[in-house]
Amino acid sequence: MPEPRPQGHLLIGPPGSGKSTLAAILAPLLPARVIANDVLREQLWGEANVQGPWSELEPHLHGAIDRAIADGDNVLVDATHAQLNWRQGLMQRSMGGQHLPWTGWWLQTPLNQCLVWNRSRQRCVPEAVIRAMHMSLNSPPNRPDLSEGFTSLIRLNPAGPQLSDQINRALQTILDALP
Repeated sequence: MPEPRPQGHLLIGPPGSGKSTLAAILAPLLPARVIANDVLREQLWGEANVQGPWSELEPHLHGAIDRAIADGDNVLVDATHAQLNWRQGLMQRSMGGQHLPWTGWWLQTPLNQCLVWNRSRQRCVPEAVIRAMHMSLNSPPNRPDLSEGFTSLIRLNPAGPQLSDQINRALQTILDALP
């Protein structure tokens, strides 16, 4: 039986929505190698808060994904992906002549909860940024949609009840979508 093809998992949500927490929960379950833009920014510019030029960060993100895929690992990308063109730029890349199948994990955390969680973080993001990204993700054209090319688009509310049940249902959906 051939080795299963690596899968991509894309977290989608504004700052403070619970993406990094979800990544820590999902990574061993999938299993997947977590690739976080915050970590890459810290490596490049010495601090995760530094929002340096995307043109400098993007090759490092793509290189980390390519290395994980070359090692046969699934990848879990921890970043906001709040704009359609950001998601498409990643999902439409060809890796070794093939496109990686992507599952979207859309965190539908209520805005007020994102703001509360942000205030309790060590590294706070300006509230205006969170509000703008939250609004962007809930409005066309940036509202995530299965038609973007996802094999599955999972909607989760990390602030809702029974997060573990939500995750288990999502993992079953992913398994059902595999060829």
